[in-house]
Amino acid sequence: MNKFDDLRDEVKKLHEENIRLNNWIATQEDSRDLQVYDMCKDFLQVLEAFEWAEATIHERGLDQSKISTSAIARIMTAKTKLLEVLESYDVKKLTFDKGVFDAAKGKIVGNVADEEKEDGLVASIVKDGFIRKDKLLRKAEVLVVKNN
Repeated sequence: MNKFDDLRDEVKKLHEENIRLNNWIATQEDSRDLQVYDMCKDFLQVLEAFEWAEATIHERGLDQSKISTSAIARIMTAKTKLLEVLESYDVKKLTFDKGVFDAAKGKIVGNVADEEKEDGLVASIVKDGFIRKDKLLRKAEVLVVKNN
């Protein structure tokens, strides 16, 4: 073999090693993404507990005094911080483009009349849904317009 053949073999080996390393990196990134996805789903369970507590406080009228309102606000800062952490992991609230309901993103939990909107459009979001990259973490719960 001459130097050219040796050099070509060395380049071929380096190329194969590069492919192997790229595959290993991709596998590691996929594994990390799955771990982050699972962690974000766990965070959403905590968020749901905050949402439930917040709704209960309002339903029971526990937010009427200045002292309770102040205490509730301090507790809800944890909810705000949790949403910031989720955002740092590229978790986003689901949206419905032009109000069009998408069963892949949401679950209909009720209907409401709204003469200003067409039937089938999202009237309001009862419970936010979340997505990370292209993976659904939690479906939104929505009220959909149904006139007559």
